[in-house]
Amino acid sequence: MSDIGLQGRIELAEWKRREHFEHFRSLDNPFWSLVVDVDCTAAAAAAKSRGNSFFLLYLHASLNAANAVPEFGWRIIGDEVHCYGPLHASATIMRDDETFGCCFIEYLPDFREFAANAQRQIELVKARPGMCLENDVRNDQIYYSSLPWLKFSALTFACNYKNESVPKIIFGQASLKDGRKMMPVALQVHHALIDGMQVARYFDIFQKSLDNC
Repeated sequence: MSDIGLQGRIELAEWKRREHFEHFRSLDNPFWSLVVDVDCTAAAAAAKSRGNSFFLLYLHASLNAANAVPEFGWRIIGDEVHCYGPLHASATIMRDDETFGCCFIEYLPDFREFAANAQRQIELVKARPGMCLENDVRNDQIYYSSLPWLKFSALTFACNYKNESVPKIIFGQASLKDGRKMMPVALQVHHALIDGMQVARYFDIFQKSLDNC
């Protein structure tokens, strides 16, 4: 994996989470996941009124949140924990032939700059065959996918149990509930690195970012 975005290394001997890290890392399946419904009413309205991509709007809001929680940039490298940032997106992009490619999308704080660059990268992936995995060697990213055809309440993830610590996020179908546009968001994290408090912090910031699109 690439050291692009490397910010530093955690000293395990002095780390308050050392015992937690060693315990969860030793498990056959060290990951945990959940699905949370987020309110994207304001984001959907903003996308429609401005002619923006709804997908890119909530992807940017998610990256805002991930970059605000340092633990989302922690990665297990060998026997060490390295810290990465800023965090970008590796998003699956659907083609007309119903295959998908993995698109590296750089995080830029300004949404207009982010969306313009993202659209260019998306068109490049759509014009290519195959999975486009050349950027999957980067540690400074979050893996994203979307299931806009399905509203789900639970989800499992494909992963390499022993060699992977990158968070995964999947967005589901947005639908009306009590007059609000709600979207299920599935998240998987490595328990040796991230606990419930950090996940709750991510979703809180994500929701606030959606509300202020």
